[in-house]
Amino acid sequence: MEREFEFSFSQFSALRKLAHDYSGIHITDDKFEMFYARLAKRVRLLKVGTFASYIKTIKSDKQEFSEFINAITTNVTAFEREPHHFEYLKECIQDSSKSAFNIWSAGCSTGQEPYSILINVLPLCRKLGKTVNLLATDLDTDVLTTAQKGVYSLEQIKSYPLPIKKQFFLKGIGAQQGMCQVKPELRDSIEFRQLNLFYPWQITTKFDFIFCRNVLIYFENAKKLEVIQRFSRNLASQGRLFLGHSELIPKNDDDWQNIGTNIYQLVETTA
Repeated sequence: MEREFEFSFSQFSALRKLAHDYSGIHITDDKFEMFYARLAKRVRLLKVGTFASYIKTIKSDKQEFSEFINAITTNVTAFEREPHHFEYLKECIQDSSKSAFNIWSAGCSTGQEPYSILINVLPLCRKLGKTVNLLATDLDTDVLTTAQKGVYSLEQIKSYPLPIKKQFFLKGIGAQQGMCQVKPELRDSIEFRQLNLFYPWQITTKFDFIFCRNVLIYFENAKKLEVIQRFSRNLASQGRLFLGHSELIPKNDDDWQNIGTNIYQLVETTA
């Protein structure tokens, strides 16, 4: 296949090493074509001419390095993804004696997960006189910008019943026909922050619920276990960790107990 720019396997290897060293993302050989397709756009836009020059650029330019990470990060998400987790979350809040809850959406992508969390729990919390504080983080600064704007196609929220749509979304008109925007009350209830899970984070909050779904699949096993261990330090007593459908904590890990479908809780130890 004739390419616009020459792209060698050694250049691919250099680029994926840079990505891995920064983010922990494990990139296999079969992602060669994906890397070329996504990064050729950056080479073209920057007018650097070659991938060799592009590699030099991202090594010396922090902003372009951020664009590089954004370009090769895969973000797949949807509203109400793995809905059993939200049903379980509501049951926990309903049954808890606590009046305030801290929730972390770690790997929030374009925002559908944190907004889904609030759409599920806000009506219940208001009914019970309880409050929710929600932190949403992601490595990719582009998807965080999208999440903060909260603008989506109507197709993306089609599964919601009309009362939910009216309660939480504004329907676009004119040039925005076919689109919708999350209402300010939802957007203003979330703290969005860029965060790299690969390295120890400076977050001291104790969370009642941590959602890290379909993120750890991109890490090698040792790094997955390290991140999970770090999550344990940010969990409040009786806190829950929600993982993606293909992510499991090993059964021989005595620190955690499986309490639902991809839902984990730390084993309480007695002094």
